[in-house]
Amino acid sequence: MFSLFKSNSQDLFLGKYKKPEILTKLEEYQTKGSSWECLGFYIDFDHHYSITPLDVIPFAGTGGDGIHFGFLTDFENEKDLENTPIVCVSPSNDPPVKLVANNLKDFLKIVMVIGDAEFLNEDYESEEEVKTRLKEWDEIYEKDWQGNPLPQSEINEAKKRLELILKQRDNLRVDVANQMEISLMDSVFSYIQQIRADRTKKITLTDSYDIGIIFECNDSEIKQYEYGEKDSSKIKDYLKEASKCERIQFYRNSTYHFILSEEYDKEIKKIIIESLRDDGFSRESKILNRKYK
Repeated sequence: MFSLFKSNSQDLFLGKYKKPEILTKLEEYQTKGSSWECLGFYIDFDHHYSITPLDVIPFAGTGGDGIHFGFLTDFENEKDLENTPIVCVSPSNDPPVKLVANNLKDFLKIVMVIGDAEFLNEDYESEEEVKTRLKEWDEIYEKDWQGNPLPQSEINEAKKRLELILKQRDNLRVDVANQMEISLMDSVFSYIQQIRADRTKKITLTDSYDIGIIFECNDSEIKQYEYGEKDSSKIKDYLKEASKCERIQFYRNSTYHFILSEEYDKEIKKIIIESLRDDGFSRESKILNRKYK
């Protein structure tokens, strides 16, 4: 289910960033044959869907519906991946990107509580709802979708699988706590609400994902591009005349508005790659050149 990369391949995905020590430990654990899938994720840098923001560095997938997690770099505004915010990218959701943790360590603290990283794909209204959903997640259904009783043999088998998963999950929690000195998150709902509120106060550029961009901007007015217009010449003219902050906003929104989807004009892709490179975003330009197809 997961793939491992040589250092030069990881250089493509990480760019100038140093890999966090915790992430290295997670990889080592996975390489030895142990699996993080009991906690709903696996380490993999190669997650670049057309909806994934260009300034997100993916580091893990869930194996379901293209859901993946990544570092939100805000176009290099974040300097250290150890302390970079974590987002959940869910291609089938609207909005498809959500802030879920302030850093990788907090992400693990949350996952250890909720038991399955894919839970972060959804929003919750209260701590009680989180607990209820957790209970439902591990529930054994004794009837099929039509309401008919399932054979006892199937129920017993499902219970055995659940017991194994819960045991493996508990073992992983112990390993994470001991090897990485990471404890459980006290309140998942309150924590996520707070970090999102805190980020809202720091946003300097709005975006179509509703997560905003934190980047130093002195522009008195940000001129938005009309994203319904996918004419290569107009995009080229806009990027040429726009300020750096306007271009950064365009780069973020270009993935949301499917300018870079499978149906994109190859000339548009080339223009954006060159513009990213000119702005010093080497990693993003290389990723766009090789991974968004």
